[in-house]
Amino acid sequence: MKFFTDECVWQATIDFLRSQGHDVITTNDAGLRETEDELLLKYAVSKKRIFITRDMHFSNILVYPPSMHLGLIVLKIKPHTAESVHRILKIALSKFDQEKIQQTLIIVDQKKFRVRH
Repeated sequence: MKFFTDECVWQATIDFLRSQGHDVITTNDAGLRETEDELLLKYAVSKKRIFITRDMHFSNILVYPPSMHLGLIVLKIKPHTAESVHRILKIALSKFDQEKIQQTLIIVDQKKFRVRH
């Protein structure tokens, strides 16, 4: 899958995604550090990429309705939960493909993932 990661996503998560064979562009790669959230999401859409972030406000579907993006993953992750969250993220991603994840919000924590359409 093709991902665009927010600057708050840890390098360990980016490395994990790449180790799983995913194509990842970071805000740094795109020259978009410290860019407004709405513009980051628009960039992800314009590049046909799933947006990954740790910012919980992206999980508000009233502000960021699934119809406005091509997939959004919010990670509820802390240093001591990284391994668990990555394991659940791998499971969640196995349930989708690039097309099936469109207009879907996935919230991943150390025990489960939730899907909103």
